[in-house]
Amino acid sequence: MRSLSHPQRLLVLCALGREEKSVAELRQQLGIDQVPMSQQLMRLRADGLVEARREGTTVYYRITRPEVLSVVEALHAAFCKPAQGTSR
Repeated sequence: MRSLSHPQRLLVLCALGREEKSVAELRQQLGIDQVPMSQQLMRLRADGLVEARREGTTVYYRITRPEVLSVVEALHAAFCKPAQGTSR
């Protein structure tokens, strides 16, 4: 759970959700520079929350287990979605 306490790591996991994404896709979607993105992905991988697949020079990441996805979805629903009745 400590990995989930870092805002950038939680954003990465929310962005991955149910689909595999390349590092470039994650960087573009989240606006995180290369070095911090690599650091966050390395930590998530070391903690067993994501796994990587290389295709040529592109590295793709995905969430490793359904349990991790369930926790991420619950956190996303609780903290990342705007409250009902608020306008933006």
